[in-house]
Amino acid sequence: MALALLPAVWPSAGQAETSPAVLAVDMVSGVILADKEGGAPHHPASLTKMMTAYVAFAAIESGKVGLEDQLSVSDAAAAQGGATLGLRRGDRITLGQALRAMIVRSANDAAVAVAEHVGGTESAFASRMTEEARRLGMGSSAFRNATGMTAAGHVTTPRDMAVLAMALQRDFPRFRSLFSSRDLPWKGQVLPTVNGFLGAYAGAEGMKTGFTCPAGYNLVAVAHRGERRAVAVVMGAGSSAERLSTMRQVMDRALSSAPPAPGRMLALLGNGAGAPPDLSGIACGGRSGGMGAVLGTRRPLPAGWALEVSFGRDRGRVGQELAKVHRQLKARLGGGSTMIVVKPRDGLLRYRGLIVGLSERRAVDTCLAERAKAGEERCLVLPPTMLAGAMDDERRFRMISAH
Repeated sequence: MALALLPAVWPSAGQAETSPAVLAVDMVSGVILADKEGGAPHHPASLTKMMTAYVAFAAIESGKVGLEDQLSVSDAAAAQGGATLGLRRGDRITLGQALRAMIVRSANDAAVAVAEHVGGTESAFASRMTEEARRLGMGSSAFRNATGMTAAGHVTTPRDMAVLAMALQRDFPRFRSLFSSRDLPWKGQVLPTVNGFLGAYAGAEGMKTGFTCPAGYNLVAVAHRGERRAVAVVMGAGSSAERLSTMRQVMDRALSSAPPAPGRMLALLGNGAGAPPDLSGIACGGRSGGMGAVLGTRRPLPAGWALEVSFGRDRGRVGQELAKVHRQLKARLGGGSTMIVVKPRDGLLRYRGLIVGLSERRAVDTCLAERAKAGEERCLVLPPTMLAGAMDDERRFRMISAH
């Protein structure tokens, strides 16, 4: 018999639209241990990269490509949004590095580079992904890209993701460590994984997170306790906190000390029909705990030039200094407005206090005068391109935080 799902874990029937779908399966027997809408269609988001990895692993094992192959980053790969490694056109990266970046950091630019190297084009690679899904018995999954960015017809179910997770574990055991990696060495830095479950759950072995506004917060996880191993899937959570707490409780039940009784098998679980739900209003619309509430909606790029006049780890102090300097310089700058931008640095968060909306002449002349009086640290001029870069740093941080 499958484990019962307690009402305390998921919202009541009146809140069903915000309740994530869940599925847990015993890795040895294939018995379903927990099921709540496990066959319902969902946007996969970056869970897609599990299938990207599967197709790439198959190409490596067949000898068609190798881990040390040098990939040249294309315009299409470099132009990817969302979570990225910051690759630029013409950059070189090995297939092994790209795969690790794709899994550990959920890097979309790395995923497209992998797809183009293995499949020629991303669209051709996506067709191979769908073909592999059919071969594995993922009857309701179709892929339109290698990243998981929302696209018409790009869909899966918790049941199909569990099938894929078990296939990855079974077919490519030598690559399991990629999904359990806690960090990515890159250009002299050590970048942490975006998969918080790895460090938050005793016995966690890995797999993959996913997030887009339409998909909400998704997670596929494999964990063990003693001799027991289980794979669990959470799709459509409204926040990263809800995703993690739901997964913890599902996995606790799946790994309970009692061996699973005979019951429904994963292979026999059917998938439902229909369109996947759009969770943008929940995951990104400002609901308590959602990305919109925590980080705010994406801000438009201010016009003109900017000055950075405060910088530090304490957001409150940065804001106080920013307001003080703006009052002092407002007349000379001809106005302007203030904003604080997040800057990840060396694994820690810093905050940049900016005065934006300035003309080039006012920004340059004022900063030069202030530097002459108070030193080089007084201010930093940001042309529009540098301001756009600062905003892009913040955007990437938001996406990585969401993952």
